[in-house]
Amino acid sequence: MSLFCIRYAFQEVLYAVWRERNKLMHGDKLLPLPVIKRMIDKGIRNKISLMRVKGIKGMEKLMQFWFLTRM
Repeated sequence: MSLFCIRYAFQEVLYAVWRERNKLMHGDKLLPLPVIKRMIDKGIRNKISLMRVKGIKGMEKLMQFWFLTRM
C-alpha cells in the first residue's frame, strides 16, 4: 500500500510541476502552492476511488492509509 501511494503521489507531483511549467512558458499565472497541493491530493483520492469502483481488492484500506499519511 505504501509503495503504491508513494509512486502515485510522485506521478501526481510530476504532472503538477509539468502543468505549471507549461503555464509559465505560455505566459499564464501560476497557481498558489495550497491549490496545487489540493489538486494533487484530489487526484490521488480520485484514482483510489476509481480503483475501488472497478472492484480491485484492498482499496478501502488504501484510502484509509492515504488519509492517515496526509500532511
